[in-house]
Amino acid sequence: TFALNAYSLSVTIVGSGTVARNPDQPSYDHGTSVELTATPATGFTFTGWSGDATGTTSPTSVLMDGNKSVTATFTINTYTLSVATVGSGTITKSPDQPSYDNGTNVQLTAAPSTGYTFTGWSGDATGATNPVNVLMNANKSVTGTFTINSYTLSVSTVGSGTVSKNPDQATYNHGTTVQLTAIPTTGWHFTGWSGAVTGTTNPTSVLMDGNKSVTATFAINT
Repeated sequence: TFALNAYSLSVTIVGSGTVARNPDQPSYDHGTSVELTATPATGFTFTGWSGDATGTTSPTSVLMDGNKSVTATFTINTYTLSVATVGSGTITKSPDQPSYDNGTNVQLTAAPSTGYTFTGWSGDATGATNPVNVLMNANKSVTGTFTINSYTLSVSTVGSGTVSKNPDQATYNHGTTVQLTAIPTTGWHFTGWSGAVTGTTNPTSVLMDGNKSVTATFAINT
């Protein structure tokens, strides 16, 4: 009497994933063909067989003509995070890497340039929370928007006269220079500025790097 040999098939996993056997048995008769199917876990990719199966084809078949051992390798996915800015400012990434393993949390911090305000995220991050966390489960792209500050320039007079603004606007972007000219009423003369500018130079200039208030004083002629 001759008995048909039975063989074992051991499967080892490297990384995160599963391997299904068809048929799924504790042992296999000589000559049986076993189909192996590799299924990666979320965030992983099947990258190949080794041992008694080779290549990257899944499913693959193993001919049972002896005890066999197969290893399936799954590699964690890596993704890129690109950042861009609108307006003037910078965005820092922590950790700052060219690519990130699946599941990594990256903290983005927006730092506006002087005279600008951070106003929000777009793309794969939204809202205006700063810093913000981005979960890397795909390639991501995030834009940080910085808006230039605008300021008011209020002008008042003491005595009788007027002040003209050039340019004459309700608000001014950060860094704008506004020329103020004091024009006394007939019978009056300009005596000086106070507030955000001082002195008697006329016209004078005001650099708008914040809300400003200027007073022009006129004295009656004697």
